[in-house]
Amino acid sequence: MKLIDTNKKMIIAGPCALESRMQLRGCVEQLKKLGVQIVRACLWKPRTSPGWEGLGFYGLPTLLEETIPQGVIPATEILTAIHAQMCVDALKQFGDEGSMLVWIGARNQNHFEIRRMATILATGPRKLLFMFKNQVWVDKKHWMGLYQHIIQAGFPQERLLSCHRGFNPGYGENPEQLRNIPDFQMCMEMKEMMSIPMLIDPSHIAGTRDKVFTIVEQSLNYDFNGYVIEVHDDISVAKTDMNQQLTFEQLGKLLEIIRKRESVTT
Repeated sequence: MKLIDTNKKMIIAGPCALESRMQLRGCVEQLKKLGVQIVRACLWKPRTSPGWEGLGFYGLPTLLEETIPQGVIPATEILTAIHAQMCVDALKQFGDEGSMLVWIGARNQNHFEIRRMATILATGPRKLLFMFKNQVWVDKKHWMGLYQHIIQAGFPQERLLSCHRGFNPGYGENPEQLRNIPDFQMCMEMKEMMSIPMLIDPSHIAGTRDKVFTIVEQSLNYDFNGYVIEVHDDISVAKTDMNQQLTFEQLGKLLEIIRKRESVTT
């Protein structure tokens, strides 16, 4: 079974963080209408400054119960090997239908921990996907090293993805005042070097809703395999990343742009 279709843009969309069961239930309903098959809703939220850090393990049953039975794939960031084991164990109740996508973020760059996570995730169900984002500083060697550590730890390459979320603004000019600076050409070079799908996270690059559209338009000139996009049912009460999460109406318009370009190139 081919888990990742590289001939079609993968869309991972949903709220920055899982805030409640009702929130996720409504989001899943809206996302299914838009044809989104992978729903992100993070359980653990690393914060630049102290603040709400997510529901954590207590939200894991909600995340799985409100997605897998609905025919969509849940997705969340993990930060430790313990989180990886929690996800693997929780998926067992779903048997062969236990699909999930987990990822490590840009600030989670301890290769000892990454290897432990990869080893644990490799024991999970065959529909468990693993994605890693680039680090915050500009360094192709380090980005490649993340891939090498994961592969050497035994995680299957056919279930592995990478994602570009831009680099810290301190590493280059930032005339558009983005949250993070993209390097589209480097992404394409890394995609070729690693031979795995390369996605892009326009939400964390843009930092504001209006600029998400700009980043997506720019990215369409490159061969990205998909997008990770933040959307919220009520932005005014979002607990995290309020400024960069889209409304569902905005997401619909954005997906039209992506799919229109996709239909032209296929």
